[in-house]
Amino acid sequence: MKLTREKIYFHAPYRMLLGSLDWVAVKKVNCEIYADGSALDSYSRDEVDLINNKFESSGLKKIVHGPFLDLNPGSWDEGIRRLTLERFAQAFKFCRELKTDHIVLHSGFDPVFYQDSSQVFLNFCLPVWRAAADMAADNGIKIAVENSIDNDPSVVIGIIQETDRPNLEACFDPGHYYAFAKMSPFKALERYPDGMIGEIHLSDNKGDFDSHLPLGEGHLDFRKLLTEVIKKGREPIFTSEPHSKEDILRNLDYLLSMDDF
Repeated sequence: MKLTREKIYFHAPYRMLLGSLDWVAVKKVNCEIYADGSALDSYSRDEVDLINNKFESSGLKKIVHGPFLDLNPGSWDEGIRRLTLERFAQAFKFCRELKTDHIVLHSGFDPVFYQDSSQVFLNFCLPVWRAAADMAADNGIKIAVENSIDNDPSVVIGIIQETDRPNLEACFDPGHYYAFAKMSPFKALERYPDGMIGEIHLSDNKGDFDSHLPLGEGHLDFRKLLTEVIKKGREPIFTSEPHSKEDILRNLDYLLSMDDF
């Protein structure tokens, strides 16, 4: 296949998007809208209507990335697990109002605190994910569970398999494996069952930090990665995560220039 701009989304924090709607419309940029806790607490109906109208009139698409900082669905602390589920529920309401049916949420796993006890984390988090998946399904929403600082894919895979809900899938972030797990993203990818990956995040780094470099300026081979992801049995959502408008355009050019994969 060959990527077209219609298939590519770009990470866009909610408040930054509100100030850049005309630019997004002119540049024809589909967006993965990042709503952190502050955005979920403060967005208004007028703002949502403005986004919806601009995207509809421009023929653009949007999905959502939910909050993750300080949240942990597998926390030892029951209050944190409860708060995490409440934030997830807010994010699903936000999706519904933005008229989108797809959201990315982080696994929340931290290998420093769980080390060899990942099953303990799973035991804590599975009731949260089951409740979240059921709430999302009631609103026609799919959840893509993203690896963040996970040291391997086992927890994300365990969440999806053991939650056992049809609207739960994986968001594969190769840059996170490379930077945080010091693991080849190709080795990580081999572990995912066929058909599980519903989205891939695209940002580059040099293995030292999750620096979100423009594509091609780090060490990741994206053409080979996309080829291998497609071999896993489905075409995912392709989301680039640049840190500036300039890098949005650079990454778009990079992806559109790729040969068939």
